[in-house]
Amino acid sequence: MRYINSVCIKYIITKYAKFSTGRCLYVSQSKAKMKKYVFSFAASEFVNFRWIEFKSLAEMEQLSYSVSESKDDWLRPFVVIEMENDDSVLSIIKRSVLIKSAFHLWCDAATLSELIEQVANLPSELVDPYLNGCDTFKIVLSSAHKKLKQEEKIPIIETILDAHKRIDAQVSLSSPDHQINILLEYTPKNLGKNTVSSGGHLCRLLYGRLIGGSIRRIMMNDYRLSERAHLGNTTMNVTLAAIMANVGLCRKSSFVWDPFIGTGSTVIAASVWGSFGGGSDIDYSVLHGIGMSPKAGQEKRCGETLRSNYEQYKLESRYLDVMVADIVSLRKFLRIPHGGLFDAIITDPPYGFRERSCKVSDQPVERKPTLVTKHRLAEIMGNMHIGDENRNGNKDEVDGESLVLVPHDLPHFPHKEVYPVNKIYKDLMELAADLLYPNGRLVFWVPVLRSEFIGVKSLPHHLNFRLLAACEQTLNTRTSRYLVVMVKLDTNQQLNVSSNENDDLIFPAVYAK
Repeated sequence: MRYINSVCIKYIITKYAKFSTGRCLYVSQSKAKMKKYVFSFAASEFVNFRWIEFKSLAEMEQLSYSVSESKDDWLRPFVVIEMENDDSVLSIIKRSVLIKSAFHLWCDAATLSELIEQVANLPSELVDPYLNGCDTFKIVLSSAHKKLKQEEKIPIIETILDAHKRIDAQVSLSSPDHQINILLEYTPKNLGKNTVSSGGHLCRLLYGRLIGGSIRRIMMNDYRLSERAHLGNTTMNVTLAAIMANVGLCRKSSFVWDPFIGTGSTVIAASVWGSFGGGSDIDYSVLHGIGMSPKAGQEKRCGETLRSNYEQYKLESRYLDVMVADIVSLRKFLRIPHGGLFDAIITDPPYGFRERSCKVSDQPVERKPTLVTKHRLAEIMGNMHIGDENRNGNKDEVDGESLVLVPHDLPHFPHKEVYPVNKIYKDLMELAADLLYPNGRLVFWVPVLRSEFIGVKSLPHHLNFRLLAACEQTLNTRTSRYLVVMVKLDTNQQLNVSSNENDDLIFPAVYAK
């Protein structure tokens, strides 16, 4: 830990010296002319997480944008956002795990005839660089909420091509220089369990040039859990871990901590983007790879630790360390400089559904001397010499092995006690208030009973934190959990909790439209 603290303190000094005014929010429209872009999202995957992920990535890259704040618009498969240029768009899609691709919007119509009319009136300076000249191109038609056969697509493509005033460029289906896309949005036939009788009708047509595709598929394949060295029963889904890293603003040279680290899926996602990851956990066996492996067909763990995961993905240089500690005692071990130590805390606390929640007991438990085997005593003492004064004079035999009388003051694992869920979040936020820089992000999961959830008032709160978003993931018909995203306020600010009770920041689990 001395090494960690010295690195962190050195990083704090250099960071504040160079970027003391760099933590700003750039979400307003620029005076320069903005261009319209279409972002195509994964069909129905974590729909209610789209808004906060995009907003966080735009803030991290310090990008100007203009977009509808309507929640309904973010449920649609294609979202139109105004941004400055193609580079701004690429900086978003290179990290997003919810966006599939992005396009420069040329036409936006409600019917095919309206689209044909708009295509015919496209300015030549917009179209000529891609459809007239030496470069090659191809046109791709894709649809949302309805699957079209190839024989249905071809007439639409030919109609759009004929609508252009002039096309001189050659077509290349295998390796085109430019790709032009026709995006068809149909009304969904099903919204959850409710069938929409008017579903399946064409409601919107978008036409534009492909800017680029995201790396979400590559990331999902390269870091899939089935091939990860160190796993646990509650290892975080790769997509959700990546979303947590994105909304936590985890970037190159950020210091990220997980106080309930477990197998470290959250910090690995952060380290993929250049962050230094570390954490703590009360479970000694998980951190040190002891005991039974959760993998099928493998009985004992064999070198399964968080470090082995970092080595597997060649991220060793971004591995900080792990500590056996609960969040109450963590502050005793970390030397926290004034102003904070970490850029982000991203975590999934144990709330008793699949892993029990516990902490080190405040009161030591007096233990009576017990009889153990010589082998067990050697494990407790770290293979130290067993003194004759500790031997049992009767030399009782159990299964042919003599027993040794062990006094209560020998080394042992600390006594644990039940950790109430509400106390977990209170201590977590107190810890985060000390560990985070001003404007640092706190990202964590909160379990709720769906019938009793009443909005912001049901979520943990703290005077030093402002809520940015809370996105629901349904677990079953009775319970769900919310991904809560908060930002630490400057040291001279404190939040009036009542003023933060804005239910517009709550994004319940919904179906894509």
